[in-house]
Amino acid sequence: MTLRDALGTLVSHPAVNEFQTRLLGRSRVEAHLRPVATLTFAHVPVGTVVDIGGGTARSRAMWPTEWTYYSIDPDARVLKVEPTEKPIERLVGDASALPLPDNSADVVLMQCVSHHLDDSVWPASLIEANRVLKPGGSFIFLDAVWRKRRWFSRVFWKLDAGHYPRTSGELEMAVAKEFQIVETDRFNVVHHSILVTARPAPR
Repeated sequence: MTLRDALGTLVSHPAVNEFQTRLLGRSRVEAHLRPVATLTFAHVPVGTVVDIGGGTARSRAMWPTEWTYYSIDPDARVLKVEPTEKPIERLVGDASALPLPDNSADVVLMQCVSHHLDDSVWPASLIEANRVLKPGGSFIFLDAVWRKRRWFSRVFWKLDAGHYPRTSGELEMAVAKEFQIVETDRFNVVHHSILVTARPAPR
C-alpha cells in the first residue's frame, strides 16, 4: 500500500471525513444544495431518495421524514455510524452496480463522489443512476472540480481520498450523456464546485 493509499483510507473514515467536509466549507455547500433538494419534494409528499456514496448520510436531513432514504456506500464502516433522527436505509454497494431495482427512486443524489471513481466506474455510475431513477425523477449531481490555476485547491486535492478530480466541462459533459440537464450552478468554497440538476434522458 502506498502512502497516498494509506492516507486515503484514513481520510475516508466516517469520523475523519465528517471533520474534513466541515473544514472544506460543508455549510456553504449545503446552502446551495438545500433549495435544490426542497424543489424535489415540494409537490410530492412521499418519495424515495437514493444517495450514491452517501457516507455518513448527512444529506438525509434535507428530505422529509416520510421519504425513504437509501444511503449506498462501498465502505462498510458507515453501517456503524450512529442513527439520525430521520430513518435511513444504509446499504453497502458500488456506484456502478446499485443494489436497487429499475425505476425505484424519485431522486438520485450523487454528492462529492465522482472524484473517487476512475474512468471506467464513473460513466457506469451515471448509467446506474439513470436506471434506478423513475421517469420524471430528479438527478442531483454535486462535486468539486479540478482547476489547475487554483493552487490552494490543488493542495487540498493532494489530501483527498479521491484520486480522480475532473474539470467542470468534463463532469457536465458526462452527465449530459445520460441525462437532460435542467440547471447548472457553479460556486467557490475551498474548491470550485458544480451543482447540476437533471432529468432522465429518454430510454
